[in-house]
Amino acid sequence: MQDRIHGVVTNILGRDRFELRILDTGRFNEHNYKNWACVRIAGINDPELYPGHHPGFPESIPMEKLKNREVQCFIMAKDSDGNAVAVVQCVN
Repeated sequence: MQDRIHGVVTNILGRDRFELRILDTGRFNEHNYKNWACVRIAGINDPELYPGHHPGFPESIPMEKLKNREVQCFIMAKDSDGNAVAVVQCVN
């Protein structure tokens, strides 16, 4: 079972990363999460190499539209920098 965290995007950190203020965590998460997490969106690899678009996506993901939105993150893995790599679903 994958970890789940739910919260509000507080800051955009790049073309594929954002900071999340955690409001709720899944009851059966494998890892512990504090009040915030740095999240990378799964499926985007080295976006700096592809200016204007991401591999597998027809257009650039409008990351700024995520700011201040409530999202649900389904954690797939952790990257080498400790970021949660997740499938992200907007709640509102």
